[in-house]
Amino acid sequence: MKWLKRLFQRPETREGVSPVPPDVQRDVPGSGPEAPPSPVEEPRGGTVPLPPMPAQPAAGLRFGWATDPGLVRPSNEDAVLIMHIAYQGSRELLPLGLFLVADGMGGHRGGEQASDLAVREIARYLTTRLLVPHLAHRGPDHPIKELLEEALQVANAQILQAVPGGGTTVVGALVIGESVHLIHVGDSRAYLVWPDRLEQLTEDHSLVQRMIALQGLSQEEAAGVPRNVLYQALGHPSRLNPGYRRVSLPPDAWLMLCTDGLWGEVPEDRILQIIWESASPHEACHRLVQEAKDAGGHDNISVILIGR
Repeated sequence: MKWLKRLFQRPETREGVSPVPPDVQRDVPGSGPEAPPSPVEEPRGGTVPLPPMPAQPAAGLRFGWATDPGLVRPSNEDAVLIMHIAYQGSRELLPLGLFLVADGMGGHRGGEQASDLAVREIARYLTTRLLVPHLAHRGPDHPIKELLEEALQVANAQILQAVPGGGTTVVGALVIGESVHLIHVGDSRAYLVWPDRLEQLTEDHSLVQRMIALQGLSQEEAAGVPRNVLYQALGHPSRLNPGYRRVSLPPDAWLMLCTDGLWGEVPEDRILQIIWESASPHEACHRLVQEAKDAGGHDNISVILIGR
């Protein structure tokens, strides 16, 4: 077990973040000469902002995201990737989105490389096997569960070869219309966010969760077990067995993907309050990141919110 802790051990220092650049304000068309837009400072690190999100058409999904190094660790080893297809035309095409969050482990360089390689390899594989057929109005050649598991296997093989000693968690959601296909390895999580509660959709591949499941540990007893010891992650030499689940995304709920930098710092009732108080998923994600930083920001923080 000691070698497993060493494999996934993270550095203990973290520096602050750069401010989020301001939004660009424009004059209303037809109200007079248009003033040039205010200059926008390029971000130098820290939270990566999205522009203000207009109302999404019925043919697409609504989503927002944020990622931040936090206040302790010297770099951001998380990676976020989003691919979204929204279509309006003469033929019917369901909106499709691929949403990935990865939390790198194994030290600064190993963790960053592993999480980056994971999300890019998964997206590359699924683009060829699933997104391209979708645009051609064809179904995939294999069941979606099988394609998602194969994508993680491909990413795992690449990490083992290219980043020895590095590893990463990953949680992904393939959203097709109202259908959500979830895949995950490690302790990055997916939730359904209802107006009155959070519903956790994934089960952590961690030592503490395994002890709770097999030995019936209480929450008080589990508090004494290290939370960050994982028995499964991409880049781990043991056999990979990803978790898969299919759910529906109702119009009155949000799907949230996040790393333990969020769920480990912010209580569920506070997460719920922030999401439903926010005017957009973009605003909610950035408020959640700030809340995790206000609680200590001990880890990298990443979150995606998806709605219909």
